[in-house]
Amino acid sequence: MSATESLKDAATYAALRTKLAWLTHQVHAHADTVTQLTTEVDETAEQMQDAAETMKALAVDAATTAEFADAALTMTGAKDAASAYTAAADSAAAAADDAKTTTEAEHGGIADAVDTSPVEMAEAAFYTQP
Repeated sequence: MSATESLKDAATYAALRTKLAWLTHQVHAHADTVTQLTTEVDETAEQMQDAAETMKALAVDAATTAEFADAALTMTGAKDAASAYTAAADSAAAAADDAKTTTEAEHGGIADAVDTSPVEMAEAAFYTQP
């Protein structure tokens, strides 16, 4: 399934299960990417702060030193925001996993019965209970 398709396109159990698996994978992949970027930004922020302290020790002008310190502070803020995003993505991934598990648990047996039945399914009205 492509990113442009929606859950409305998953009109069958099999299509819904495939779509939920794809969505779960996407959420996990994005969270992994953000986690990696967070680590890189954090390391860069530390290097910027170290550079600011080194320049200050070498009597570099305060404006230049402050620019490096401000950049480090901004990067730390970005890291904190990315960490919050990662936590939210983890929650979203867990919810997607739960949706997939629930769908399989509640509808999988029906899908298996339909797939293995020696006869075609009747119209839905046939299966209603009075």
